[in-house]
Amino acid sequence: MQATDRQLVDAVLAGDFDAFDALMRRYERLVYSLVASFATNSEEALDLTQEVFLKVYRKLSAFDGRGALKAWLARIAINEGINLAKSASRRQARHEAWRVVHDDHLPAAQDRELLHAERKHQVARALDRLTPRHRLAIELRYLQEMPIREVASVLECSEGVARNILFRGLRKLRQQLAEAS
Repeated sequence: MQATDRQLVDAVLAGDFDAFDALMRRYERLVYSLVASFATNSEEALDLTQEVFLKVYRKLSAFDGRGALKAWLARIAINEGINLAKSASRRQARHEAWRVVHDDHLPAAQDRELLHAERKHQVARALDRLTPRHRLAIELRYLQEMPIREVASVLECSEGVARNILFRGLRKLRQQLAEAS
C-alpha cells in the first residue's frame, strides 16, 4: 500500500530521507512542468525543480496539513518560477526558445501542422500577456488538470474566486486570440 502524503511528510520530519525521496518521485513531474513554463531551457527548469525541492525540504515543518500537499508544492514551484521570470529579457528568451523548439520539430511540407504550430505560438504569446494570476489559473486547471479546489488552494482563495479568475482569464485569452487573428 502506498503511503499518503501526510504519512510521508511525518516520516520526513522524523528524519527519514527515503520518505522525502518518495515525495520527490511523486511530485517531480508536476514541479518540473510548472517551473518549465518560466525557464528558458530544460537545464534551467531542472535546476529550478531542484531549488523547489530544497525549499520544500527546508520548509516542510511549516506545512500544516490542512490543504493538499500537491497544492502547497505547486504554490512554492510557481513562486520560484515567478521569481525567475521577473526579468523581461528572460521572458523574451523563453519565447524564442519555445518557437525554435516547436518550429524545428515541424515537417515543413505539412500545412496543417504549420498552422497548428502557429496557433500554439499565438496561444503562448496570449498567455504571456495575461496577468500572472490569470495565466496561473489557466495553466493549473487545463495544463496540469488540477481540480478547481486545488487551483483555489494554490491561488490562496476560495473556489468561487478561483472560478472567477479562471473565467476572466479565459475571456481575456479569447479576446487576445481574436485580436491576433
